[in-house]
Amino acid sequence: MDLTQPIYITTPLYYVNDELHLGHSTTTIYADTLARFWRALGRPVLFLTGSDEHGQKIFDTAKAAGTDPKTFADRIVVKFFELWEALDISYDVFIRTTDKFHEDAVQVFFKRLKDKGLVFKDMYRALYCVGCETNYTAKDLVDGKCPVHKTVPQKIEEENYFFKLSAFAQPLLDHIAAHPDCIVPEGRRNEIVGKLKEGLIDASVSRTKFDWGVRMPGDEAHVLWVWFDALLNYVTALGWPDSGNLPTGAIAGRARHAAPAAKGKPFVYWWPQAVHLVGKDILWHHSVVWWSMLMGADIAPPRQVLAHGWWQVEGDKMGKSLGNVIKPLEVANKYSRDALRYFILREGPLRGDADWRQLNFVNRYNADLANGLGNLVNRSLNMLLKYFGGAAPAEMPFADGKLETARGELKSLVAGLREELIARMNAFEMDNALEAIWKLVRRANLFVDETKPFSLAKDPARKQDLAAAMHALTEVSRVLGAAVTPFLPDTAVKIAEQLACKPGSLADELAWGKLPAGHKIGTPAALFARIETT
Repeated sequence: MDLTQPIYITTPLYYVNDELHLGHSTTTIYADTLARFWRALGRPVLFLTGSDEHGQKIFDTAKAAGTDPKTFADRIVVKFFELWEALDISYDVFIRTTDKFHEDAVQVFFKRLKDKGLVFKDMYRALYCVGCETNYTAKDLVDGKCPVHKTVPQKIEEENYFFKLSAFAQPLLDHIAAHPDCIVPEGRRNEIVGKLKEGLIDASVSRTKFDWGVRMPGDEAHVLWVWFDALLNYVTALGWPDSGNLPTGAIAGRARHAAPAAKGKPFVYWWPQAVHLVGKDILWHHSVVWWSMLMGADIAPPRQVLAHGWWQVEGDKMGKSLGNVIKPLEVANKYSRDALRYFILREGPLRGDADWRQLNFVNRYNADLANGLGNLVNRSLNMLLKYFGGAAPAEMPFADGKLETARGELKSLVAGLREELIARMNAFEMDNALEAIWKLVRRANLFVDETKPFSLAKDPARKQDLAAAMHALTEVSRVLGAAVTPFLPDTAVKIAEQLACKPGSLADELAWGKLPAGHKIGTPAALFARIETT
């Protein structure tokens, strides 16, 4: 794989109508993990997130709160920054749809479509769900209600501007056929293809019943549909319609990661490698609607869209009315940020819906983190401290052939780890990437049981085997510290500190033999405390 090829990773822009929950954090942690992984390999990465602040939903929510929409958005977006800071999300760019550079670019984009004859004015009659800011036909509804929000949609009738979405059904089918991995997983792609074959209807792209949005160029009585506005953030954040640098407003004061790779890189450098991460409920907007808009403006669609599933909680739909909303920060504060990340990455809704069950969380935490990785590193380093004063011995052959074979299995797993992780992450298989790492964790824990360093230390004649075993376990601990860096960043730092090493880079640390003989480790400490159950 060409690691000099850039990648532009995006989350959706999250509505500022309410606080963020587990679903938002899941998408963002997926994106953050991808960004950290490719950065650790030296690949140029740009990671964007942001806030969607226009539309009727925000207008209504602000009104109910007794304030104006911009003041309301300013207040809520601070909570976004606080959550991403608390969860250590390493975004490069945070864009707000109220940024002036964005609003100006949206107007330029709309005018381009209008000048090309792709926009017309007509009466808009629709069933409109304010919750998802989307119109539905009667056949889309479930028992007369929005399939997502389970509310009765509003009946709207007003004069609007329309985008000729119907013109793009065949071009979209052709594009998907030519780029079969442009929508993942495969089942989601097949859903979109099936709907496209039924044909498309033109989309209303303006509103007149409220005034909170980007003003229609040439017709101030209209504001642009919030989805038309919000989707454009992915290109406006890159400086479109200019081909130069990222707009200052998108970065100044908002970047948590330094993003040196982004500076001086034009729109055309990043855009062909765009990867959107979204929930399955907004895939239609991020494929059919968005790609049609781009094609209409003579811009190529993004490279890929990953549409993940939804969380349930203990078998039920998650919702305020049920009182079962999982608050990510509460989980992180109670169990650690890495515990939250690990469960999301291992058991989250990557390819289908997932169920957040507390018993599963505790079992996964105890088995994989406390008893697995944590126990391995802790007992390995404590034994090194006890038997060798904390100084790593040189690698030497085992006198016992069976133990030499066991070490060979560890070496084999390490040797193939880098390429397996690249393959898994390139396919968005974050769960399987972690499983590849935990194969090494499990084999190393078995290696402790096979070599029994605590027994070898009692026999002076077995000193060579003891040194060989402790070298291997120290080396595995170092490799694992590097391997988990994108997935469990806090844990990676702790392992590096205990080993008295710099945090590992995936570019050169996933190889055997990097720890020099005589290297003195720091102070071992437990990585994860077991969760006691009654």
